[in-house]
Amino acid sequence: MHKTLSLIFLGLAFHPAVGAAAAASAKGVDRLAYVNILQGTDSHPDLSHGNTLPLVGAPWGMIDWSLENAKGSWFFEPNGKIDGFRATHQPSPWIADYGQFVLMPQSGELQMDAGARMSEYDTATSVLRPDYEKLDLKKGGITVELTATERAAVFRLTYHQGERGRLILNACGGSEIKIEGRTIRGLSRTNSGGVTGDFASYFVIKLNREIIKTDVYVANVATGGSSGKGDNVAAYVEFQTAPGHPVEMQVGTSLISWEQAGQNLQAETGGGFDAVQARVQQTWESNLSRIEIQAGADQKKTFYSCLYRAQMFPHRLYELDAAGKALHYSPYDGRVHEGVLYGDIGIWDAFRTTFPLITILYPAQLNEILQGFVQAAEEGGTLPEWPSPGYRDCMIGQHCAAIFADAIVKGNQGFDVAKAYASLRKSAFQPPAHGELVRRGLADYLKLGYIPNGASTYAVSASLDYAYDDWCVAQIARQQNQTEDYQTLMARSQNYRRLWDAGAGFMRPKDAEGHWIEPFDQFAWGGPYAEGGPWQSSWFVPHDTAGLAGLLGGRDKLASKLDEMMGLPPVYHTGGYGSVIHEMREMGVAKFGQYDQGNQPVFDVLYLYAAIGQPWKTEYWTRRVCAELFSSGEAGFPGDEDNGSMASWYLLSSIGLYPLCPGTPAYMFTSPLFPKITLHLPQDRIFVITASSNNEQNVYVQRRQLNGADDSRTWITHQDLLQGGELHLEMGPDANMRPIRDADLPYSLSPANP
Repeated sequence: MHKTLSLIFLGLAFHPAVGAAAAASAKGVDRLAYVNILQGTDSHPDLSHGNTLPLVGAPWGMIDWSLENAKGSWFFEPNGKIDGFRATHQPSPWIADYGQFVLMPQSGELQMDAGARMSEYDTATSVLRPDYEKLDLKKGGITVELTATERAAVFRLTYHQGERGRLILNACGGSEIKIEGRTIRGLSRTNSGGVTGDFASYFVIKLNREIIKTDVYVANVATGGSSGKGDNVAAYVEFQTAPGHPVEMQVGTSLISWEQAGQNLQAETGGGFDAVQARVQQTWESNLSRIEIQAGADQKKTFYSCLYRAQMFPHRLYELDAAGKALHYSPYDGRVHEGVLYGDIGIWDAFRTTFPLITILYPAQLNEILQGFVQAAEEGGTLPEWPSPGYRDCMIGQHCAAIFADAIVKGNQGFDVAKAYASLRKSAFQPPAHGELVRRGLADYLKLGYIPNGASTYAVSASLDYAYDDWCVAQIARQQNQTEDYQTLMARSQNYRRLWDAGAGFMRPKDAEGHWIEPFDQFAWGGPYAEGGPWQSSWFVPHDTAGLAGLLGGRDKLASKLDEMMGLPPVYHTGGYGSVIHEMREMGVAKFGQYDQGNQPVFDVLYLYAAIGQPWKTEYWTRRVCAELFSSGEAGFPGDEDNGSMASWYLLSSIGLYPLCPGTPAYMFTSPLFPKITLHLPQDRIFVITASSNNEQNVYVQRRQLNGADDSRTWITHQDLLQGGELHLEMGPDANMRPIRDADLPYSLSPANP
């Protein structure tokens, strides 16, 4: 356990052979130079270009570091200003942060208030990378350098003016600060839910200078002492400085105790700033080199910025004791347990793309994450759907079923499969009776085959989700030889049919007696639909695309409906929301008809074309969306990025492979953006995708060969990827509107329906 967990920090042991190949590939290539951590940060509650933060830290670390220059959950704007360096767990501004604290170097006049101490920084000299940050603060003439590990950070502070430097510290919410010698200890209990028991985020700060002056503030009142306890405790310390002699500051964090924070500091900051930064840089370079692309600088910037985003969540919430044993504070029961734990991710968002990408590139990391979710179920009673750090009441469905099913059918079982299935089965068959945040409305669903309008949140979307989730749990039931469960769940997975209104041509809400809810508005958002309306929500039947096509009268009719969707104006009515929400605006800005790439409900829609035999339309639209709606800039995403999900959609689409139905060991083909892509896979295997004559005009696949043999399928198996090989495409400017055989279409529960 000690060796494995420690090597994961080094980024080379998700699979030893993968690490060796990726490290060799990365030699001499600085992919970190293409990463822009500001991607998607130009966002606000009413319009999102990502709602991301400029995070410095290790892949899947416990805590990250962000610049701060605003208040609330939207605490960063890309405006060249800073009031502090924030230690943050925040996975989304809609979920908010917990246990955060802020550090700000200062010189000259004491200014404790965040607004008063705000400093511009020189954007021309700044360095903002995942492994390393450098800012030249204009106020006070201070150069700040930062590098961060999974649970710790090291700052290097160069004070260019005067002989005395200062560090300001803000601990948020119910908090405490103690200063003794060169060491500062603090804690923050602030949270927005998802915790129980004696929750706190602990930190220990060690300076390599003697502290010569200090004060602690409680409720904005100076105590004149070296310790304080209360709400929003703050402090400052001062120390001697000299130009050319940087101050080094090490910070350890923990969700367990001050002692464990000190252990994390000692274990992860050895060797000082340069040594730590070199280790974190190596980790990132190894992970980023899992995919090589032949592309121009702008495309590489977008691609590797997205690949960075895809590795920031979920957070690793466990810690290692002095013997290397994994421990964690449980937000589910308030106790400390042995074992791993992960949190800070929305499964509703991430099951579609984030986890399938991790499955391909970092399978050992996937296994550990899923074992962490199993641990959460052991401590809290159910698998988490939005852990941050524990259960949060957000979104719908039981999509842990999808990520576990997808892992299992793709051969990843490095977690307790039996316990995972037991938890999934319980939630699929037993309606929540004690406030569990999973499958609400299940009693009605079991009785009627759907959730009646108003009986639970987003009744239509939740009913469709439950049908797919049933199918996912069924795949695990089959693997566990639970035949009766399998048959029952497979039958239930057809429940999506109960909400199809052939007359209207959409999924629609019903009351408990089976009557359609009137009036019906095809452009009305909310109410029975999650963050969309009928156009965005009616096509989520990934396990049975043939069955969905049959409801419309056949594959051509479904294709025509999708054509209509893409061609309509981006009209929306506020419907059940009663006012405009940011996703509506983002659909209007994107101008791709009723297709709202800015939100997850439509992620699969463009791949339905290929699934029903018109792959050239998938090729056309995915190329346009990737080229027009994504960039590496501060407005780089068409909507909320959401824990790697939007970034992973781009990554998978740009390499020409997409998981239409997590829970099947296959990926849909589309047109890759690049002429050559190299995937470094387990056991030192390599899968190469080449696309001859690929450019902005030649977006259509004319011929496809897998390992030298013609391949007419619209999909490829996970095993085809893992064993390595070459996929060669010949590209051209005209759509290859060839007839597609039923055998060349992907898995579907129902027979192919022409």
